Order: sequence, then structure tokens, then C-alpha cells
Amino acid sequence: MSTRRLQKIKGGSYIISLPSEWVRKNGLDVKSELKVYEIYDGLKIKPERKINNEREIILRDLNETLYLISVYYMQGIEKIIVKSDNVMSQEVKKALRELQLTHAGLEIEDETFNKIVFKVNLPVSTDLNGLVSSFVDKIRKLLYDLRVLGKFDKEIKEDLITRCDILMKDYRVIIRNIAIGVQLDDLYNFGLPFKDIILYAIFMRDLGRLISHLRTFLMLTDEKSIPSTELIDTLISMFTSATSMFMTENLSDIQQIRRNMKMIEEKCNTTIEACKEFVRMASYCVAIMDDAVHKSVRLI
Repeated sequence: MSTRRLQKIKGGSYIISLPSEWVRKNGLDVKSELKVYEIYDGLKIKPERKINNEREIILRDLNETLYLISVYYMQGIEKIIVKSDNVMSQEVKKALRELQLTHAGLEIEDETFNKIVFKVNLPVSTDLNGLVSSFVDKIRKLLYDLRVLGKFDKEIKEDLITRCDILMKDYRVIIRNIAIGVQLDDLYNFGLPFKDIILYAIFMRDLGRLISHLRTFLMLTDEKSIPSTELIDTLISMFTSATSMFMTENLSDIQQIRRNMKMIEEKCNTTIEACKEFVRMASYCVAIMDDAVHKSVRLI
């Protein structure tokens, strides 16, 4: 790092010199154009770069291919080409087409007997706080609806599982927004410190894992393994306090969240698989609290 003195030139503009080593390393010369734009806490300068937003997958294993498509989608790739050395079976094509149901904006642009080309048609939102707040609210409402599990209505259980799947679809959209916004900050400005954006990504990871355990809990639960209303209300309280702490950076509920975690561990029958998942959900509320504490600490 070097410190450069700001200089004023005719016409009222200001200039600084650039380190010659940086110019050489980036293959620049006196005619090169640089992007200069404002970020949350200053200005950023970077060379023009070609956006590498296309990936090709050779189909070997279906599960691996489905996984890679999902990763590429979440990391901001716009065009994903899946090719096979042989004719794709209808079973494989059906599995690939169904990704459109779980990944918002993912569309099939082209298709042949051995190839499917996906295109992502999804706008990027720079309102990261709004996206995440809405996502948190949907999870909270789903947790509140766990109270009706006591009736053990099959339709209610199926509704809750479906809503978990929809939440994971929303989760992928938000992760995609973060990935694109961080890499293309000249085009999309979240208006947040870079440290906060990192912690939003960690926060979303923990929310995603909570949803995964919630879905597993719902799949496993039956009349004998439904937690008491007291335990469900305690989980809701933990989630509400931890997520509010992340948004507001008010850390007053730390001890209460820890006490609630201890109570859930003591009262849940962890010999039952569904109850183990319930405890894991609570543990991710503690992880979210931890995210909030880290977010509240700043050097500048």
C-alpha cells in the first residue's frame, strides 16, 4: 500500500498518480481506460474486464451436473450449457428441466438430443437489506405455523414442506444477488460496507441451513415427536431475537438466546430423529446471533 497526494489541475479536477508496478501488472499503458466509481466508503479504480458469465458442463453424472448448475446459478453465471457425449435420456432431460421450478429466472434457451442450454433471466436487486428482511419474515411466519402441527393434519405438514422448498428458491436468488453485487460492484452498488456484505452472505448461509433442518424435521415428525407448544414458542423467540439482532445490531438478547438454547437441549428427546433436527434448528439461531455480534464490531 502507498499513500498518494491529491493534486488539483486546471478546470477544477483532481488527480493522483498510480503505482507503476500496478499499471505494469495489469498490462496497462497511457491509453488504457479505467473504471472509477464510488463505493460505500470511497472510490474504486479497476481496469476494464470481460465478464466471464458462461459455463459448459459435460454430463457424466446427473447428480453432479444438477449440483454444478445450481452453484453456477447462485454465483451469477448467465448461460449454462449442458452437453452429453450420447443422447440424453428423457429421465435426465426431465431432471434438468425441473431445475426451472427451483431456480427463479432459469430458462431453457436451446435444446438438442444431447444438449440443453440454460439462460438466467433475473434482474439484480441492490436492496440487499430489503431482500433479506423479506426472507426472514417468511421464515418467521413458517415457524409460527409450526404451532398447528399439534393437530397433525397431513395437508398442513405438506404445506409447510412446500413452503420450505419455496424458501430455498428465494435463498438461491439472494445468494445470486450477493455474488453478482460483490463481483460487479461497478454495476450494482449495495451501499453497504464490504464487511457487512460478507456477513450478510454468512447470515444467509445459516438461514439456509436452518430451513434445511426445518424441512428434515417436518419430513421426520409424527404424532409422537411433535415438540410442545412451549418448545416451538421458544424456538420462535430465539429466531426472532437473533435475526432482529442482526438487522439492528442491538445485542441485548444474547443471554436470553443462550438460556433458550440450553432449555431446548434439556427438554428435547434427542433419541428421536425429528427432535434432533429441532435442536439443530435452535443451534442455527445461536449461529445467527453470532453473525449479528460479528456484524456489530467495526474498526472504522
